[in-house]
Amino acid sequence: MEFSIKSGSPEKQRTACVVVGVFEPRKLALAGELIDQISNHYLSDIIRRGDMEGKSGTTLMLHNVPNTLCDRVLLVGLGKEREFKDKEYRDAVRAAIKTLNESGSLEASVFLTELPVKRRDTAWKVEQAVLMSMEVVYRFDQLKSKQEEKRRPLRRIVLNVSRRAELSAINGSLHGREHSGPIRRRTCSRPRAPTGSAPGSARRSRSDYGGARRSCRPCAPSSSCGASRPLPAGGAAT
Repeated sequence: MEFSIKSGSPEKQRTACVVVGVFEPRKLALAGELIDQISNHYLSDIIRRGDMEGKSGTTLMLHNVPNTLCDRVLLVGLGKEREFKDKEYRDAVRAAIKTLNESGSLEASVFLTELPVKRRDTAWKVEQAVLMSMEVVYRFDQLKSKQEEKRRPLRRIVLNVSRRAELSAINGSLHGREHSGPIRRRTCSRPRAPTGSAPGSARRSRSDYGGARRSCRPCAPSSSCGASRPLPAGGAAT
């Protein structure tokens, strides 16, 4: 699985799928509002009919959304906005990645990392998104006598942040404890667990979009990695 971090506008993403959130009851997050505007309220019309209430962990895949460059738009239920905290954020990411991995999409641009989470900064949201994604797509079937036939797996995820200025801050927060320099590809075999986080995640504004990006390849879970790191909050040993 390959990950990259980017600042961009959701309606301008040329990708297999764009992932946006929906709060309960039937309230699009900002990334969804931007797509809704350019698509002549296509998303809000679907939500108004009751196809997506916004309940936590629910998903709805839309195809051929008007006036967009992406093939699909995935709506992900976030639950009630005032109750959107650590657990709800992780549940939303898990639900999104599970649906993407089963859809045949090879890549996706995820805007859940722009959502405000109480007392969590953008670096924490990005790192948790990577960990939850690897948790969902990892399959230990090497010892199975009969290998299951695999559909095209999800291979690349772009995690979007609100402002270009946040990219450098994420670099230092995610990799400064173990690596010097910018975010870079990593090839060991276990995902790094979250460490600390700092408050101050800001809401996104429409003027904050840009085009800068950073790329990294997180460690994949494997017993061959000699690294010993703590599990993420709420995580379980594999």
